[in-house]
Amino acid sequence: MEFEAQKKSTGVTYLLWFFLGGFGIHRFYLGSIGVGAVMLICTLLGIFLLFPFIVTAVIGIYDLFTIPSQVRTYNQNLISKIGA
Repeated sequence: MEFEAQKKSTGVTYLLWFFLGGFGIHRFYLGSIGVGAVMLICTLLGIFLLFPFIVTAVIGIYDLFTIPSQVRTYNQNLISKIGA
């Protein structure tokens, strides 16, 4: 029951990626705070410079193809944490 309350959804993650991906919100949702912070900072810096937008775009494209495995890994780690 605790797992059901805390597990993450692939669909929700893709929605966050699509609408707020440039800000790294989908990474924060999956508990990947460091990468989310890098994406957020790069997007904010990208207002003034071009290079940070490229970094955010590369991470975003990578995430497009790896979100299912990221969600699976998060949920497996959650199961391990709850079971321990």
